[in-house]
Amino acid sequence: MTDSPPFDLDTQPMRRRTRARAGFAVAALVCCVALVIGMAFLLLKEIDQLNEADSDNLQWGLSQADVEFLRFHLALEQARADHALLDDMRQRFDIFYSRMATLSRGDVYVGMRTAPGFEQTQSLIMDFLNETVPLIDGPDPDLIKALPHLAEEADKVGETVRAMSLSGLIAFAEISDDKREGLVHTLFGGAAVLAMVFAGLVLLSYALYHLFQLAEQRARDLREAGERTRTIVATSPDAIVVIDDAGTIREFNPAAQAIFGYSRNEARYRNAISLMFPREDAAKLRAGKLHFFEDASYSEDYEQRFEITAIDRNWRRFPAEFSVARAEAGPLLIVYVRDISRRKSSENALKDARDKALAGERAKAEFLAVMSHEMRTPLNGMLGSMQLMHDQQLNDKQNALLERMEYSGNQLLNLVNDVLELSKFEAGKVTAEHRPLSVAELLEGVVETTSPLAAANGNVLRWSWLGSPQDHVIGDQRRIRQILLNLVGNAVKFTRDGHVDIEVEKLGDGKGLEFRVIDSGIGISAEDQERIFQDFETLDSSYARQAGGTGLGLGISRRLTQMMGGEIGVESEPGEGSLFWLRLPLVFAAGAVNRPDAAALPLPVKMRPLNLLLVEDNEINRFVAREMLEKEGHTVSEAVNGAAGVELAEAEDFDVILMDISMPVMDGPEATRRIRASSGASARRPIIAVTAHALPEEIARFREAGMDRAISKPIDRKALLAALAEVTGQAAPTPEAPVLVPEPGTGPAGRAQLLDEERLGILWSGLPPVERGKLMQRFLAEMDSVIPSIAQSDPDAEDGPAGPPAHDLLIARVHQCAGNCGTFGLMGLREALAQIETAGKRGDPINRVELVALITLWQRSRQALTTWLAAQQADTEDTGIPTS
Repeated sequence: MTDSPPFDLDTQPMRRRTRARAGFAVAALVCCVALVIGMAFLLLKEIDQLNEADSDNLQWGLSQADVEFLRFHLALEQARADHALLDDMRQRFDIFYSRMATLSRGDVYVGMRTAPGFEQTQSLIMDFLNETVPLIDGPDPDLIKALPHLAEEADKVGETVRAMSLSGLIAFAEISDDKREGLVHTLFGGAAVLAMVFAGLVLLSYALYHLFQLAEQRARDLREAGERTRTIVATSPDAIVVIDDAGTIREFNPAAQAIFGYSRNEARYRNAISLMFPREDAAKLRAGKLHFFEDASYSEDYEQRFEITAIDRNWRRFPAEFSVARAEAGPLLIVYVRDISRRKSSENALKDARDKALAGERAKAEFLAVMSHEMRTPLNGMLGSMQLMHDQQLNDKQNALLERMEYSGNQLLNLVNDVLELSKFEAGKVTAEHRPLSVAELLEGVVETTSPLAAANGNVLRWSWLGSPQDHVIGDQRRIRQILLNLVGNAVKFTRDGHVDIEVEKLGDGKGLEFRVIDSGIGISAEDQERIFQDFETLDSSYARQAGGTGLGLGISRRLTQMMGGEIGVESEPGEGSLFWLRLPLVFAAGAVNRPDAAALPLPVKMRPLNLLLVEDNEINRFVAREMLEKEGHTVSEAVNGAAGVELAEAEDFDVILMDISMPVMDGPEATRRIRASSGASARRPIIAVTAHALPEEIARFREAGMDRAISKPIDRKALLAALAEVTGQAAPTPEAPVLVPEPGTGPAGRAQLLDEERLGILWSGLPPVERGKLMQRFLAEMDSVIPSIAQSDPDAEDGPAGPPAHDLLIARVHQCAGNCGTFGLMGLREALAQIETAGKRGDPINRVELVALITLWQRSRQALTTWLAAQQADTEDTGIPTS
């Protein structure tokens, strides 16, 4: 049997190249025809544009500007005569303003706006409109007072409006002429293109003829290339093995001989699988991964890369990388084999190094978390002390130094909080919540929080819906608010005397919302737009240096967005402002979250007298609840903690048990579990949870403990009686009002009113006259003691050797104080305390400054309360309530 030379080549590559060149010629011809058609289409398009010019729309828009101005002028004159028509005048002003805005920004009017006459008159009109906007949007008295002057200015602007319209029409006529000249130029260009196409066809014909002449030369070159290829194969560092359709080795290059230890003559005509792989693996490989090695019927082109264990002549096992391709000439497989023993060893070393690096990263994250937590303790103490120093008599220089100290301290505290937030992400301790929220309320809160900084920089801050509003969604309100505050905060910091707009729109697929924060600030270059989302990255600009920052805000925002399954990005041009967008997959709620107002509940039918057990540790709350219940004819037994409540419930059969949640000795959930687990007299009686503040997951735990229903403090008489009627079967079930859980971080008192006089009036009228003064005096004395104690607490203090943790003690005192404030209508103070409690329960940092601010808020609330009490007692004797 005569062997053929190794790795023989045929003329198929040459034929492939010839076909490729012929195909190129055909493609070039097609391109030429397409170019001619394209030029014809372009000419037709320009002609159509001349035929379909939007001159009617443009002329109508200009004339409509005159009409809207005349209507506004007429409405102005009518408003001067009849002030009841002010709203109509405002509407006409808004329509005229909108029309002018369209002329300023509409694409149709781009050409006219470059005309000097049009631009000058338009600028004068817009100056008049912008100067009038504060009057139009201001109170009616100020607008009425300014009507005469406004009429004079409108008379002056009338001529300017007409001049603008005339200059616009002139400009449009010039633009039309330019378009006609452009069409002529296009025709000349088309002729030139046709000439070029003809020349190209001539050249293409010559090229085809030249290709025919080169065919023979290419064949000779290919034969020479074949010789070079055989040389390359012979010197290749990778093993190259040629296998026929029976799995027999036909060629075995020198590299294969070196790797496997067989000579070419020893390897040829032997079975490839038996030669190159361990004997015990051969059967499995034939039936599995390498079935195509010996499959003569397998005729499809095949290419595969895989790693497998091979064996050499000395039975040394080694990891090898196989790359298999089917040859075009005959049923042959070309197998490339590489010994990757060294690479595998390097990969294992890299894995070990990676594991060590990850361990180092975890250690770094833990170190950052510990250090950030430890640094916050002295920082909070410093900032709290500075807050207290504001109450001292300081001169101007001392006040200025104190403000600088507070600013620097807050900047450092923000940096520490950012690092702590980053460490939480690194530790995987941040998860998304899914709760109902109102988008409008969320954005109103963001605007309210950032408005002071925006006003300080001379910016206009506003938000709006695009498209149909979708206010009620399910999502993580706290995290979305954190992201938007970061984006809006950056926008107002890097914008001066401009505008910051927040837009929200439903995504096109209907599966979420897109928030956009648009500013007219300094902008961001393209090369910096990805870098700003990296940790500790800040941009070097005058505004950036002035505003400062840690460079962590956008990095944390991206992490929060990805955690919620969304996307965040930016579009910007230097000097043209920025647009940050946030897309979140949110579930749309069918309507507003059911939050029934207890005051709107109907009074239940007259109930039979009940024997009730009230478990409450706060004396004031016990007194108020007892008075409400006894006034309805019910009998009330009291327990001052959960343990005492369990004893009474086991000994006596009560109709209903009212159970407070946070109590000393034993809390409400634990007391409920013990009552349910016992065989006492009241083990199966209804238990109603009474709490001033609880997270949704805590309400679920109350029910798991055995509580039938929950009502909120301060106790509303209607809600209390409705709950009693429901659990005793004397009334149909009613919707359950949720317990107030304000979002943390909105500052002391948020947007709640300082004193709810309606709620306080209900309490006052429900108390016996002889008890009112004593109860109020006891409440004021208790708050005078508790509020300073809370304000001076250290939220990061280390726990003592015995007793409850310091953090838990602080949250318990805040909870009790919030309940008392709600009872007496101090809603602003109650909300501030509830925010602190929410942060504590969720594990978020408690700001020392917010604790200290409670003192000032209590003083204001106390003054409002004593003023209200003085008004109630104006015609009666002095109650003995201290007023300071």
